[in-house]
Amino acid sequence: MSSQLVQEEIPSIPQSFSAPRAAKRVKVALFGIFGIHNLGNECTLQAILQGARRYLPGTDLYVISFDAADTRRRYGLPAVPVTKQSFGHPARRGLIGLLFKPFRILRRIKNELIDWTAAVKALRGTDLVVMSGTGMLTDYATSALGFPYHVFRWTAAARLAGCKVRFVGVGVGPIYEKLSRWFITKALSLADYRSFRDQNSKDRIRKNGFIRDTDPVFPDLVFSLAKESLAKHPAGDNTVREVGLGVMDHRDVHLWNNEEHQAQYAAYLEKMCEFIEWLVGHKYTVRILQGDSRHDAGTRAELKFLLAERGIQYDECGIIDQGNDTIEELIAQIAKVDIVVSPRFHNLLLGLMMDIPAISISYDPKNDCLLEGFGLGAYRQALTELDVNKLIDQFTSLAEQVKRVKPLIAGKAVEYRASLEDQYELVFGEFAAK
Repeated sequence: MSSQLVQEEIPSIPQSFSAPRAAKRVKVALFGIFGIHNLGNECTLQAILQGARRYLPGTDLYVISFDAADTRRRYGLPAVPVTKQSFGHPARRGLIGLLFKPFRILRRIKNELIDWTAAVKALRGTDLVVMSGTGMLTDYATSALGFPYHVFRWTAAARLAGCKVRFVGVGVGPIYEKLSRWFITKALSLADYRSFRDQNSKDRIRKNGFIRDTDPVFPDLVFSLAKESLAKHPAGDNTVREVGLGVMDHRDVHLWNNEEHQAQYAAYLEKMCEFIEWLVGHKYTVRILQGDSRHDAGTRAELKFLLAERGIQYDECGIIDQGNDTIEELIAQIAKVDIVVSPRFHNLLLGLMMDIPAISISYDPKNDCLLEGFGLGAYRQALTELDVNKLIDQFTSLAEQVKRVKPLIAGKAVEYRASLEDQYELVFGEFAAK
C-alpha cells in the first residue's frame, strides 16, 4: 500500500461521547483520507467540520483518520485510527517467504477481526457517519486492500452499528481492480445518501457498474470553507508579478513500472525547469507551492537541484520555497501569488477561492472539470503530455486577461458556496434541533 498507516491502539472515546444523557446529543463521525499529510484532504476535513458545527451546534464530532494522532493534534478533536495494522514491512521472498506465508495470512485474519470489532465498537452510539469528500473511491497508487477496502469496512461497520452513512461530495478516481470495484460499489450501495464532487466522478462510478441517476453532483466541499479561513489576496493593479508553481510526483502503480515512472518523472521535472527558467528570465517571482507535506518535499528538493545545475540559484533569482505543513500556511502562500500553475487539485481550488486565476497541469480529469466550471478550460494540459511552449502561451494569455477573469472567478465561487449550503441542509437537516 502506498500510504503508511499508523499503528496505534484504538483510543476510548471520551466519557462525554458515551455516557447516557437526559437529552441525547447528536453524534457524528467524519471519515476521509485524513492524516496522510495531504493538505487538500485536510482542507476538506476543515470544511466539513465547519459545516457540521453550523448546522448542528453542540454536536459530538469525532474523526476516523489514517493517523489519529495527527488529526487530534491539528483539530483538537477525538479521533480513531482507520486500522491498527501496519503495512510498512514488505513480505519476505523466496523459500523463507513461502514458509512464513501461512503465518502472515493467519496474522492478517486475526488483525482484520480486531479491526472490524474495533470499528463497530467505536461507531456504536453514533448517529451519522459522513464519508467526507477526498478522492477515496479509487485504487490509484494503492490496491484493492488500500482505500477501497477501508471505505467498505467502515461503511459496513457503520451499518452493523446502526449508523446512517452518507457519502458527501466524494471524488472517484481510476478503479483498476475488480475487487476494488466490488468494495467501492458495495460501500456506496450501503449508504442512504451519496453526492459526487463533479460530473466526471459520477460518470466514472457509473462506468464501474454503480448506476444511481438521482445522486446529485455538488462542488468540492472545500468551496464551503469559511471566508475567515482564507487569506486576503493583496489588492493590486491586476499585473501578474508572482507565480505560484505547484509540484507533484505523479505515480500510478497500475500504469507504469518503476523504470517507466522514473522516465516520465524526469521528463516532467525537466519541463518544470524550462518553465521556471522562462519565468525567471521574464522577471517573474516564482513561489513553489507544496500541497502534500510528505510527498512533495522530495520533488521540491529535486527541482532545486536541477535548477542549480542550470545555473539558477533560488536566492539569486527570487525563487521562494518555504515549504509548509498546515492548511493555514498553504493558504497564506497562495494568497500572495497572482496566478497558480499546478498539478495539485486543491492548490488550484484554493487559488480560485481567493479570485486567483489558475492553470492546471492535470494528472486527473478532476482538474479539468474544476477549471471548466470556472470558464478556464483553455488553461490546462495533461501532465504526461506537457508541452512547455504551449504552457508559456497559456500563461501569457491568462496573464493578459486577469482583470477580465477575476470577477467571473469570484462569481462562480460565490455560486458554489451557496450550493454547498443547500447540501449541508440535505446531509444534516434531519438532525438539527427543531
